[in-house]
Amino acid sequence: MRWSKIKNIIILLLVVVNGFLLGQVGLREWQSRRDERETRERMVDILARNQVSYLPDEVPGALEMLDRRVTLAPLGEAEAALLVGTVSDVQTVGGRTVYTGAEGTVASSTTGELTVEFLPGSTLTESTLQERLSKLGVTLREVDRTGEAEDPTISYVQLWSGAPVPGERAILEYEAQCPRTLTIRLLFGAEEVLPTEETITAVTALARLLDELNRGEGYVCSQITDMYPGYISGGTTTVTLTPAWCIETDTWRFIVDGHTGGVTAME
Repeated sequence: MRWSKIKNIIILLLVVVNGFLLGQVGLREWQSRRDERETRERMVDILARNQVSYLPDEVPGALEMLDRRVTLAPLGEAEAALLVGTVSDVQTVGGRTVYTGAEGTVASSTTGELTVEFLPGSTLTESTLQERLSKLGVTLREVDRTGEAEDPTISYVQLWSGAPVPGERAILEYEAQCPRTLTIRLLFGAEEVLPTEETITAVTALARLLDELNRGEGYVCSQITDMYPGYISGGTTTVTLTPAWCIETDTWRFIVDGHTGGVTAME
């Protein structure tokens, strides 16, 4: 009986200790979240004191993305047929291959650049074109539309794993109310996830942007309209995708390297 009581006391002590430790962990997590929230709020105040309004609902937190490497795959006849229908002729000169299909031609280079020319009077719609590209693993998001409503020039950004790659654009041009040309470098190929490197938070990225604006190099803005994670792309036949923060303002689009904090104006 005595041992049974001692055992119960030991179990009770272990329960109390575990509860205490769990409480300490929860308290530290709560304090960490509180400190992070306060840091984000201070960053918004700092921007405001520098005449830059932060319009999104809140400043994001960590940049939880991995570095990636994509080995671009050459466009073959089957892939070309997805874009312009059944291929009837293939001609290769140097590093350039031209596929002639039932709906137009595709000129492809070894570095992934494509120029698709559709036949006059094509009834191909934007949604159908995007469906065809999705079969190649390519996803686009519209970022700009210029020209007349009947004959627009539409700019897209490519996505990789759902995140935008601002340096990889696609341009679709209309003529006589029909799609005429599509220019794009296809991010299409085998992916390799690279070893994890430390990334900067959104607050650090905003601080780096503010430093760049205060340098007086010609970049001026009064509002930050959006902020989201994306990738910086680099390379030719093998493309490295580096995590980054994309920051849109009322005048420029900026991308902040997720490792170095380097700021680049996209336009």
